[in-house]
Amino acid sequence: MINVYILGFNYAFATSIVGVIDLLSTAGTAWNFFQGKSLTPKFNVRLATPDGQPIRCLNNILLQADCAFDAITDAHVVLVPSIGGDVEKTLARNPELVECLRKQFDQGVQIASNCTGAFFLAEAGLLEGRKATTHWAHAERFRKRYPNVNLIPEQLVTADGPIFCSGGGHSWFDLGLHFIELYIDHETAIESAKAMVIDSGRESQLSYFSLNQNKYHNDEAIKGIQEWIDQHYAEDFSLAWLAEEKAMSPRTLIRRFKSATGESPLAYLQTVRIEMAKRLLETSKQTIAEITQNVGYEDVSSFSKMFKRKVGLSPREYRGRFSKHIVET
Repeated sequence: MINVYILGFNYAFATSIVGVIDLLSTAGTAWNFFQGKSLTPKFNVRLATPDGQPIRCLNNILLQADCAFDAITDAHVVLVPSIGGDVEKTLARNPELVECLRKQFDQGVQIASNCTGAFFLAEAGLLEGRKATTHWAHAERFRKRYPNVNLIPEQLVTADGPIFCSGGGHSWFDLGLHFIELYIDHETAIESAKAMVIDSGRESQLSYFSLNQNKYHNDEAIKGIQEWIDQHYAEDFSLAWLAEEKAMSPRTLIRRFKSATGESPLAYLQTVRIEMAKRLLETSKQTIAEITQNVGYEDVSSFSKMFKRKVGLSPREYRGRFSKHIVET
């Protein structure tokens, strides 16, 4: 049996705890039951808390613990769930969890996090120089707090040595399937996904990214330019004209824009246009050709290629997955 311990704390997301418990605990059993085969459980999953007492998760959900942190002696994997409350306050209130991670890592245990749980791994110093991911909306905050971590927020799951991270709130099941494949085999991971009726093989958070992620900075002039682009994204304008309108040289505009947002003005314009296209694909019945025109592009093929590069899905695939009309029908 593979022993997995989830490190619980107050204001965690309950789903990122009980979801992992359900998925891993039914690996080798749920699918076999449906197929009339013998049940062969593979994982023993337990919830540990600082003192072995219950934790009160986000939305006032109370979860009973199996043991205290200091009782973890036989772990193969230790997993930190998502932080549901204020990240900084939660980190400050849980020094025992940080110390537990360091201890388990030193003992050769594989360490994993879901979503904002990656902040705990970074706080423990386990992500220095390593690849990691977290929820896309927390990417800039994470980078500022832990500049030596190779954060890849577009990825759903990262693996770097014995350290594993998963991205957004429900990517616990991507991480869970990853561990089923790692410790058992690919076939069991696919069977578990089918039994739980969840998608397997997801790799990217790109389709969930929000435009506001690039506005966590203090350059008010650049924020003003971003807001102008947000309103005039479909228009044909040059960088030289925009710089002159904002009383800057093109070189200064590019330098300040990249320093504040991490990307060029042109890349930001593309991001805005893609975001607007996503909204139209979700809520309207416009054709892809019409949407291409309405967000400022002429060539449908070029737009579709750029959309897939940015989002990870083609416009047609994105509409099929997120369209409001698909849901309503």
